[in-house]
Amino acid sequence: MRQLLALIFCLTVLPVQAEYVIAPDIAKEYVDLQARVRKHPNNVDLNFEYAICLSYVGKVEEGKAALKKVRNLDPGFPEKALPRYLKEYQNDPANPKIKYRLGFLYYFNDKYEEALRVLAEVADERPVGQLNAWALGYMAVIKGEQKKWQEGERLVRQALQIEPDAYALRAALAAALKEQGKLWAATKEFFRALRNRSEFDEYEKTLFQQP
Repeated sequence: MRQLLALIFCLTVLPVQAEYVIAPDIAKEYVDLQARVRKHPNNVDLNFEYAICLSYVGKVEEGKAALKKVRNLDPGFPEKALPRYLKEYQNDPANPKIKYRLGFLYYFNDKYEEALRVLAEVADERPVGQLNAWALGYMAVIKGEQKKWQEGERLVRQALQIEPDAYALRAALAAALKEQGKLWAATKEFFRALRNRSEFDEYEKTLFQQP
């Protein structure tokens, strides 16, 4: 208990400099989609695109809520959308965002092996950027849902080498460590995720102040 209290004190008092910044094109996409979803809240395609964008902005919980809304609006959407996203991929197989969208849709369809295959292609893209990190992050999520926690930990650590201050990745690492019984390490990552989330919330406000 003393160790835990000491950790909480350190993580509360010591400054944490978060450097997680959304790439300009992704930031613009995020701001635009949020505005469009507010204007057209029941547009299922728009809500799904917003869920995808949230996933590589790092707002995982909000992305899950958006996916839930998609299912509520149209329970058959994941299956119906797959041919369209496959065609987009076939027409432009080198486009990393299209590949990411297809991988994310496979994940939404619970087609985990297909999702892992396509997301792995995104993770290997060059130059390395945010899409690489979140492709690895969602591969880790899939491994977690398969209860393959060691593999999930490995993947999320790779993602954190690209985006070390992404709070959702820190939280995913904390979960993987906890499930393996590494409680002290999990607690450290959990509190770091909380601090990174607080820093990100402040940063996010600036995105909506742009002209």
